[in-house]
Amino acid sequence: MQIKIVIGTVAFMIAMMVFGYSALREPARLERFTNAELGRSIEAGSEIFANNCATCHGVDATAQECYDAQGNQIACQGLPLNYNGLLCGDVSQRMKDMGWSGTKHDYILTTISAGRGPIMPTWANQFGGPLRPDQVQNVTNFVLNYESETLCAAPLVTYEWPELAQEFLAGPDVTLPADPARGQELFTVTYGCSACHGTVDGSAPAAIGPSLVNIETDGATRVDGQDAQQYVYHSILYPSDFIAPDCPTGPCSGPPSVMPANFGARMGDNPQDMADILAYLLGE
Repeated sequence: MQIKIVIGTVAFMIAMMVFGYSALREPARLERFTNAELGRSIEAGSEIFANNCATCHGVDATAQECYDAQGNQIACQGLPLNYNGLLCGDVSQRMKDMGWSGTKHDYILTTISAGRGPIMPTWANQFGGPLRPDQVQNVTNFVLNYESETLCAAPLVTYEWPELAQEFLAGPDVTLPADPARGQELFTVTYGCSACHGTVDGSAPAAIGPSLVNIETDGATRVDGQDAQQYVYHSILYPSDFIAPDCPTGPCSGPPSVMPANFGARMGDNPQDMADILAYLLGE
């Protein structure tokens, strides 16, 4: 009987040691499992992003290089996502600008799910979009994965646009004379303005937005106190402030304007783009 008690006690002690060792290893095992699951989610999100989001936000989510289904370079209509203003800090600059009081994860997930404005569509199927909740989560994890020490070590650049075009053009961020040839490239390809407004010579008609033929003279007649240069400059930055008179109805009516209101943010990294586009449109 005593032998059985000893054997049982020893077996119990061995079992407790095994359970204790397993318990000590459990956090590490769970961490490996969680990391593996997150890795699979990010990988799945990258595929969804490449097939659905890169057309607007860019192949590397910097909104600098976008292509259509045929491989032609087109304008990036979305804002950058691989960007310290969105990802860095518990409360990023983009969250502050939007007045978001929740978490960064929920800000990105909600934006993907419900969309924003006339350009960013809804993606979650509960809002009528094509993606399941797990797919929205995968894309969210993919975007969040861009956050890194290197990204967040870079200074956050925010450009404050002067109220007046003349003040902007006289500023230190602009090289004059501006380059209208480069402005044409920016207008046609980089920002894709011609897709809506056509060409300034009328060879391609406006499809959605108002025609810009003769804008160098017509612009001065649109808003009291604004010459053509100021009118075009202000309209690029704040498209909903004034709706062109040839758009009282139809796809370019408003306010709000269907023209994206993010060109100021997109040009903020290189304000020279604005100067060159003005030179192209106004024949300067």
